[in-house]
Amino acid sequence: MPDDTHDAREIRCPQLGGPVTFGYCRKMNDDLPCRNLLGCWSGRFDVVAFLRATYTVDELKRAFAPRDKTRFQRLIELAERAKQGDESQPGSEPERT
Repeated sequence: MPDDTHDAREIRCPQLGGPVTFGYCRKMNDDLPCRNLLGCWSGRFDVVAFLRATYTVDELKRAFAPRDKTRFQRLIELAERAKQGDESQPGSEPERT
């Protein structure tokens, strides 16, 4: 049975802009912790010990592994392709010669 000792604790989520419980934060990512959980909850209790006791190494890797590209990086790349008229974008017509 999962440890729900801290689930009722509440903070303001910087991402959502409102109050959330620890229970939400530890399950919101397909039953895995939010990738920002450590930054938000550190200092309130020993969240690292909680995570180690509650999740497997594989689950923690899936939850906290770095993403290939950030949302911002993908937006910049899309803007650059649009500026260059990249024809590999979906919906673009091939150049006629």
